[in-house]
Amino acid sequence: MNISTSHPPSIWLSSANSARTYPRLKANLNTEVIIIGGGFTGLSTAWHLAKAGVACVLLEAQDIGWGASGRNGGMAVLRYKKPWAMLARQYGEDTTRHLHSLLLGALDTIEVMVAEAGIACDFSRHGHITAANGKSAVAMLEADIAWLRSAGDHAPRMLSRAETADLTGTHCYLEGYLDPRSAGIHPLNYARGLAAALADRGVPLHCATPVTAIGEDGQGVSVTTSGGTVRAKQLLIATNAYTELFGFGTDLDRRVVPVSTSVITTAPLPQEQLRSLLPQGHLVSDTRHLLNYYRVAPGGRLLFGGRGSLTGHESLEVYAGLERKMVETFPSLAGVAIDHRWSGKVAVTLDDFPHLGRLGDRVAYAMGYGGRGVILTGLLGKMLAGLATGNEVDAGPMGGKTFTPIPFHGLRIPAMKAVAGYYRLLDALRV
Repeated sequence: MNISTSHPPSIWLSSANSARTYPRLKANLNTEVIIIGGGFTGLSTAWHLAKAGVACVLLEAQDIGWGASGRNGGMAVLRYKKPWAMLARQYGEDTTRHLHSLLLGALDTIEVMVAEAGIACDFSRHGHITAANGKSAVAMLEADIAWLRSAGDHAPRMLSRAETADLTGTHCYLEGYLDPRSAGIHPLNYARGLAAALADRGVPLHCATPVTAIGEDGQGVSVTTSGGTVRAKQLLIATNAYTELFGFGTDLDRRVVPVSTSVITTAPLPQEQLRSLLPQGHLVSDTRHLLNYYRVAPGGRLLFGGRGSLTGHESLEVYAGLERKMVETFPSLAGVAIDHRWSGKVAVTLDDFPHLGRLGDRVAYAMGYGGRGVILTGLLGKMLAGLATGNEVDAGPMGGKTFTPIPFHGLRIPAMKAVAGYYRLLDALRV
C-alpha cells in the first residue's frame, strides 16, 4: 500500500491550524481496544473510550484526517440521505422517530466534543438549506415538514421561491427547506483538534502505520504492522471509504462502494459579492440526484462541490464541469479565479445508511456514511466505543444486520457509469 502523510491541496489544508506529528508504531503494545482509522469515526471512538477510562491505541495508515474527514464540505446536515416521510413509510413511525432523535443527538455530540476538547474548528450552527430543483422535490420537502410537525419538530420550515433566492443568492430553485440548527465546521481543524486532545490525555496515536493483518485467539485480538504488533481485547475498524486500501482479511471493503466527490473554491471574493451569494452564511445542498453543495469557505471564498470522477482518479474534466455548474448557479462568478481543487471519497451503501456492527465477538466496525459523515461519525464513534465496552446500543436501521457484501461488487464502476447517466437525465428533466 502507498503510504503518504501529504494531504490534498484543499482550502482546509491551506487554512488549517498547525499539525502535530504522530509517530509510526515501532514497538509491540498491549492495550484494551485497538482502533484502525484516524478520521472522525476513529477519533470519536477514542474520545469516548478515553472518557470512560478505557485504554486504547489508534492506528492510522496515513495521517490524521487524511481521508474524507479532512476533505469534506464541513457540513453537519440534519437530514439522512432518504427523506423523513419516505423513512416513515419504509421503517414505520417509531423507528423514524428514533432515527430523528439519533440525528439531533449526533449534532449535539459534535458540539459537546468540540467544547470539551477546546477545538478551534469554527463550529457554528449556520443553518442548512435543501434547495429544491423541481416540483417533485418541493413535494418531497413539504412532506418532510409535515412529518416533522407530526413528530413535534417545528424548527425546519419551507422557504418560498423569493426567500430561497434571497438566502442562496441564485434564482435556480423553486423553493427550499431550512433547518436553522445544522452546523458548519472546519473539518481538518476538527480532526486535528480532537487528535491533539486525545494525545494530551495520553492516548497513543500512530500515523503512517498501516495494518497488514489481524488475528484472533482465545486471549484477544492482535493487529500486525511493519513496526510492531498490538494486542487487545477488542478491535474497532473505522476506515470508511478507504477500506479498499487495506488488505487485512475482512470483507468490509465489499460492503461499501467508494464514490468520488470533487470540490473547488474561488479566490477570495469582495465582501459585497460574497454577501450577495450567501448573505446569512447558510450551508446549501440541492436536490439533484447528482447533487451540488456550497458554502462560505475560509478567506472569503465560495466552496462548491459535487460528483467526482467515476474512476476515482483526479480529473480536469470533472473540475471544469464543477466550474460550469457553479457559474450556472451564480452567473456573477463567471471569470472568477479558482484557487483550490481537490477530491475525496465517500462510502455509499445499498440502503443509504451508515452501519455499525460486529464481525465477531472481538471485532466491530462503523462505516458507510454516504456523504453524511460530518454529522453521523461522532454518534457512531460513540456507539462503537459502547460496543467495545459491552454496552447495548440501538442504532435502528444503522445496525449491521443488513450490512452484507454487495453482489457483483467488482462491476461497480460500469454500474456507476450507467446510474450516473440515468441521474443526469433525471436532473435535466428536473424529476
